[in-house]
Amino acid sequence: MPRELLALVTHHCRHINAYLARAQNLGTLHKDCMGEWQRLVLYALTDALAHNHLLVGTIAAYLQRQDLDADLLRRYLQSPHPDRYVTRHAVDHLDGLTGAVPERNAEPTWVTVGRRIARDDH
Repeated sequence: MPRELLALVTHHCRHINAYLARAQNLGTLHKDCMGEWQRLVLYALTDALAHNHLLVGTIAAYLQRQDLDADLLRRYLQSPHPDRYVTRHAVDHLDGLTGAVPERNAEPTWVTVGRRIARDDH
């Protein structure tokens, strides 16, 4: 198992768990204000979702680069459309994580985050 992928999972799961814990705790903090609870809980849950989506997409992009059979990838993702997960951000994140040269001229944010995850793992 590549160390970078393990570090990737650890990094994003830490963030996902923090956002989920925040969402769970908001009920006690804002029990008297439904509007504030709604706003904050949805922010926390969509932030967790974004990290999860990026994590899944980055691993799927890695598997595509390793020439994993497309049908097998679709089965693993439980989706007929891997591109739903393998977004531009996920590819940028993978480039940073693996030290690949980004496809775009300007270095996107997720490339930098991927590099930091890989660097912090060593």
